[in-house]
Amino acid sequence: MERLVASQAPKQWVRLPISYLATGWDNEVYRLGERLLVRVPRRALAAQLAERERLWLDRAAADSGLDLSAPLFSGMPTAEYPWSFSICRYVPGVSAAGISRVQRDHYARQFTGYLRSLHAVAPPEAPRSAFRGRPLRELDDATRGRIELLPTAQRPAAQSIWEAGLKAAEYNGPAHWLHGDPHPHNTIVQNGPDGFELAALVDFGDLCAGDPSSDLGMLWLHFSADSRDSALAEYGVLKGSDTWLRSRAWALRYAMLTSPLGPDDPLGRIGLETLRGLLRH
Repeated sequence: MERLVASQAPKQWVRLPISYLATGWDNEVYRLGERLLVRVPRRALAAQLAERERLWLDRAAADSGLDLSAPLFSGMPTAEYPWSFSICRYVPGVSAAGISRVQRDHYARQFTGYLRSLHAVAPPEAPRSAFRGRPLRELDDATRGRIELLPTAQRPAAQSIWEAGLKAAEYNGPAHWLHGDPHPHNTIVQNGPDGFELAALVDFGDLCAGDPSSDLGMLWLHFSADSRDSALAEYGVLKGSDTWLRSRAWALRYAMLTSPLGPDDPLGRIGLETLRGLLRH
């Protein structure tokens, strides 16, 4: 890592100390000095997502009015490392995946306020995703396949949630900017005097345009039912509405995607907890 940074980074950063910070779904992350991060893709797909972020995050920031912390520097592949990498601003705080659901409830309104700002109307040429912001019917086969992997007793409740989302009116408005993956592990929080507060959303590799319910489904992973529905109502989504039903269906997908990580993984634990909560009601 030291050689990679030293060979390409601006001179003022080359002598800064580098230390390992974390490994995520797509990237390994290192601290570079006190104020910077080096984000290194772990696989080819992650490198493609990082390139999407580099190309489009400034436009999404301009459209939404948010400071989205676009990469400060983009490095090129080398003989030792096959993909591009980036250097970003470090946001102090902790991953929201490392605190309890009750503690996360404290920033619920901040979170939906942030998403409401981010969800500005995107330009026609904005990138689309095959897995986020799409009509649910396009994901029907894959989702039913995952439902079949659940324990037999859980399948009817999961099928009911998914089918309610399919029966809800499809989104027919303009495509909005979406984070694409605003789960708790991509959410940085800081412990304030009254509880944890939102500091930033990070990792915009899944940035795309589409139906906002795709992002809103992540509220089921973050918050308890009362806090979630209260925050959604402030966003403008009432419980039982078409958007709420589509969002819940997205939440089911996310819970089924993350729960196989298992209870020893913070995001896996959240997925399992979310799945239990969804299938109880």
